[in-house]
Amino acid sequence: MQYTVNPDDTLQSIAEQYCQGDDSRQVAEFREGIRELNYDVIGESDVWAGMKFQINSWE
Repeated sequence: MQYTVNPDDTLQSIAEQYCQGDDSRQVAEFREGIRELNYDVIGESDVWAGMKFQINSWE
C-alpha cells in the first residue's frame, strides 16, 4: 500500500497506526520494516509531509 505522509506524522506514529500488534516491540519492528522497505526514500531520517512510500502488510 502506498502512503502519503501528513504534516503531523512521524515514522513511529505511522507504524502505530498500521501495526496490528499492540506490544511496543512489535511496533518498533514494524517501524523498522517500513524503513527497510523504503530505505532509498527514508534512509536514516524521519519522514516529512508529502513524502510517499510503501507500507508493508503486518504479518
